[in-house]
Amino acid sequence: MATIVRLSQEQITQLLDEADSMENALKELHAELVDIGTPKETVARFARVHDRFTAVMTFLRRQRELGA
Repeated sequence: MATIVRLSQEQITQLLDEADSMENALKELHAELVDIGTPKETVARFARVHDRFTAVMTFLRRQRELGA
């Protein structure tokens, strides 16, 4: 993966760590939206965006594993 986009291992690790932090923030925000009574349709839209983010990160991590 690093050779395709020309990132160093350290940069890739930093980006993946930041993605983990974003994932945790999305989980917390989802819980907060539910707790404050956000309309179900809005929570569902947020969940779809969160799921898309998770799927993209899962794909990138898998590609990294395959390239190692």
